[in-house]
Amino acid sequence: MSRSMINRIAIFTRRVSAMLIAGIWRSRSLAEIEASLANCPQPGRTILVLLPLIALFLFSLLAAQFGWIAMLIFWLGVILLVN
Repeated sequence: MSRSMINRIAIFTRRVSAMLIAGIWRSRSLAEIEASLANCPQPGRTILVLLPLIALFLFSLLAAQFGWIAMLIFWLGVILLVN
């Protein structure tokens, strides 16, 4: 993989994590959360980016255990959280 591709993936995952955090923490805007993630040191930023993504993955596995209706509810929850 080239360096530019890795940088694009890092920016995308940081933005998705910021959207998830902003959905939960409604008192701060997406721009504030993205700025605070950009100002974090590298190990802290990695943890703050990976935790929401891992939680989202684990919740999707849990929802998948209960069938397609639970997956629909899960995706509806994700959409409502991000919007």
